[in-house]
Amino acid sequence: MRSRTMFTRLVFVLLLFTGPLALHAKSAGYSLAIADDLGRELTLTAPPQRVVCLLGSVTDLLVELGRADLLVGLTRQDLLNHASLRMTSVGSFFQPDLDAIEAAKPDLIIASASQQNVLRLWLDDPDGRVKVLLFREGSLEQGFARMALIGRLVEREQQAQEIVHRNREQIELVRTRLRQLPREERKRVARVVAGAETLSCPGDDSFQNEMIAAAGGIPPRWGRTGSFVAVDVAAWQAFNPQMIYGCGSNMEAVRTAIGRDGWQDVEAVRNRAITQLPCPIACQVTPHVGAAVQWLAASFYPELMADVTKAVSMNTVQGERALTLDLPYLASAKVVSHRVNDADFKSLLLRFTTPQAILSTAEGHSGPVQAVGNTYVPMHASLGHMAFGVEQVRRDVAANLGFTPATYAGLMTGADMDNLSVQVRREGDLEAVALVTAGTRGNAQRMSKDIGHAHPSGTINIILLTNRRLTPEAMARAIVTATEAKTAALLDLDIRSTALPWPYQATGTGTDSMIVVQGEGPPTHYTGGHGKIGELIAKAVHAGVTESLIGQNGIKAGRSVLQRLDERTLSLERLAQLYPSTLAPKELERRLERALEDPAIAGFIETALAVSDAAGSGQVGDLAAFERLCTAMGERLAADTTPAPAPINTPDLLPPVMAKAFGVLVAGVSADRTTTGEGRP
Repeated sequence: MRSRTMFTRLVFVLLLFTGPLALHAKSAGYSLAIADDLGRELTLTAPPQRVVCLLGSVTDLLVELGRADLLVGLTRQDLLNHASLRMTSVGSFFQPDLDAIEAAKPDLIIASASQQNVLRLWLDDPDGRVKVLLFREGSLEQGFARMALIGRLVEREQQAQEIVHRNREQIELVRTRLRQLPREERKRVARVVAGAETLSCPGDDSFQNEMIAAAGGIPPRWGRTGSFVAVDVAAWQAFNPQMIYGCGSNMEAVRTAIGRDGWQDVEAVRNRAITQLPCPIACQVTPHVGAAVQWLAASFYPELMADVTKAVSMNTVQGERALTLDLPYLASAKVVSHRVNDADFKSLLLRFTTPQAILSTAEGHSGPVQAVGNTYVPMHASLGHMAFGVEQVRRDVAANLGFTPATYAGLMTGADMDNLSVQVRREGDLEAVALVTAGTRGNAQRMSKDIGHAHPSGTINIILLTNRRLTPEAMARAIVTATEAKTAALLDLDIRSTALPWPYQATGTGTDSMIVVQGEGPPTHYTGGHGKIGELIAKAVHAGVTESLIGQNGIKAGRSVLQRLDERTLSLERLAQLYPSTLAPKELERRLERALEDPAIAGFIETALAVSDAAGSGQVGDLAAFERLCTAMGERLAADTTPAPAPINTPDLLPPVMAKAFGVLVAGVSADRTTTGEGRP
């Protein structure tokens, strides 16, 4: 029996590494022979130490594997997607900066097969001092094999296998559940990308059509292969999609394209059955492709995926990790991983030695309860809860954790409990504890300015505890104190309103919630800022929001100016469209990025951001000093006094201060003739 088991395992390993990504150990030491997706055979005699990665799916995997320490250069897009990483930008995915790659001194470059010609400098090096691995976005299975290969390459083989297993399980859960859906009820689904004049869909061999099929949709068949193929209006109408989805950065163009005559004459457009996935998981086989399939299935069939009677797995606890908190009335504190309605949840759980009264912004004044918590709900599960209510999931979460809704009070969030911040502040015999999860992408608001529309994601949840028995008025006042501290943290980080990012910083998100626990100890009636306990609460909350946002969104003080512009929905590509220049748009983007690597130029734009906010709120009236700064920077950039051009589009597209600053920058880099822009051959 044992030999049969060993044989089965050997066959599994051989199958895993068979095919275009074959990999095997050459000796007892580190020696790996690899064939990439172009059939190029490479041998590595030592683990890579300095990696330039131009492929987002591999960057995501290295971060997931905890090997971001190997990275010395990333594309601009990946640096925006992983805002907490601090390293050299090596240009964009479509236009890598070869000088920047060389300056990073990599020993390994990981890139897309489509970048083969760009990387000739290293591919044609007869000494092969820098290894180059080229990958195509093929099938899902090829993507899983690539994950296993990269895991072996960076000495994280077991973790990579666990990631592959998780994704396979997520996809299989969806497929099993969808067997309950009659074939005639399955929807025709098109993944679309729009250009200025074209609309394209994945070719018949694309993994994206595999994702659609795995999520229960019927993908189109165009009779052509490739990543994307152009589709004409007749073929579009013949397929007649019932659902359309795209990636976030392209959705404005998609909506314009499908609003044109002929293109709008399909069921999906008429029924407004249009959705989007984040670009990082829509366009490549990432370590989160299983979650993307779950997300799609919940978008296509919300009733089926939200129906707890259709679940194909048991609601069970899958694991837990303990937290260290020493308040005497806490029996235990831990993060619990558990399954609810085929989705993987994570819950912070605080169990009390004796029942505690609480004040909850989610459930009102409640108590006494035996426990409180905060639960991460994955996006695909959230879609069902938003459509059909949360009462069932409240009951299921409480039951999984060993309670009833009457004995447990909880919050829910889209922020991962892996990014939970636990903050303890003590002074003398006083102690305040804040447990915080925070995410602001997609839902940040400036109260008094934003309109009350629902947004899909982003929540700041806070649970407060002290070593005092808070009176009802002290519990209520603690919410005010904590809210002010939360807002101070957002202002200190320059978090922007999602809907109105240029004029306004955010004061919170539209779904923030809080639980204050009464606690035990000497009674306290006041928790405001004039009291020491209020001070400790505020410091704990401020630190918690700050730390949690670093983990969840990668947002922290000192982030790059490109990231701060991205938070204001302004990219270098967009700047190149807004301003006239003698340069081609791609060359203008390249020069703008290079210029913003200069601390003085980046500081000029950061100064302009601050002045723009102050001018917009009426705190700065006379901009003469800023005008002189613009003149000086223009001379520094262009070595002449070339006037800054005005934006092409409407004057209110950008605030006046920023329109002036960007005009100076574009004029300066356009006038600079010290580089040709041709790069290396």
